[in-house]
Amino acid sequence: MARMGVKYTQPSDEVRKRMRPEYAENADSLTAASHVIAVNFQTVAAPNDYWRK
Repeated sequence: MARMGVKYTQPSDEVRKRMRPEYAENADSLTAASHVIAVNFQTVAAPNDYWRK
């Protein structure tokens, strides 16, 4: 999931490869990206009653 999250956050392979050295060893960057993905999932799931099923 985390790997796909990075791809969805930055869909350009070229840009991702160029930036990878900057974020690959930075836990704060990876955590922030994961947080954005989690909030998005929660936002989409809430109106669909995901948590109640």
